[in-house]
Order: sequence, then structure tokens, then C-alpha cells
Amino acid sequence: MGEMEYILARKVLRLANLITANRNTDIKELGLTGGQADSLLYFSKNEGKSVVDLKEHLGITHQTARGIVERMVKKGILETNISKEDARYKKVVLTKKGWELCKRLKENGMHTGDRLVNGMSESEKKQFFSMITLAVENLESID
Repeated sequence: MGEMEYILARKVLRLANLITANRNTDIKELGLTGGQADSLLYFSKNEGKSVVDLKEHLGITHQTARGIVERMVKKGILETNISKEDARYKKVVLTKKGWELCKRLKENGMHTGDRLVNGMSESEKKQFFSMITLAVENLESID
């Protein structure tokens, strides 16, 4: 690896750390953990899915997924309902409080995204998006 590639990798790592720190501050202010924030966003787009679906989406154990959902139910963010089609299947849905938190979480994410691309033209934003997408694909394809 050349010096430029090394410096680029370090800058991308710094960027990832800054985004993570910003996100952690936002979700902490909302009283959520990272796993809860990810779960909230997942169920907002996939209402009626189950703990098993969340487990597969996040790549975590069933026990961990169940714990996240149970804690969010206790906080009044999610609720579970037994499926009419299959009594063994519990559908997970957001409560009113859950939808409010989700809206705030998305607003915070948009704020971070806006700051990330501040000063870029529309063309540069598209180019940045394409290059980041390609970089992620390159690293995901490594065996």
C-alpha cells in the first residue's frame, strides 16, 4: 500500500469515528443504545416483523435481539402482538412514543448527513456517494 492509500484509510477511519461519536451523542440524548436505535429504525420500516427478523437483520443472537425488544417494550417504545395467523409469531410495532423517537432519530441523522456534505456541490455529493459505495463494496468482497 502506498503512502496516499495509507493516509486515505486513516482519514476514512477518522471520518467513521466522528460519525459514530456524533451518532452516539444523538442516541444517548434520546435515551437509546446503539442497538435500540438500529432496532427502532428497522421496525419503523418493517412493522409487524418479529425478533427473529431483527436478529437476522442485525446479525446478532436471538437472545440479544429478544433482550433489546423486551427493554424497548418496557420503555414504551415498542409493543408486541401475537399474530392472528400463527400464535407462535409475535409481531413488533412502534408505539406513539416509538414513532416520535424515530422521527427525532432520523432528524438527527439528517443533521449529521448535512454537516458531512456541507460545502459540497450536488455533483460532488453524488461523486462522494459513488466513491464511498464502491469502497464499501470493495471491502465487502474480500474473502
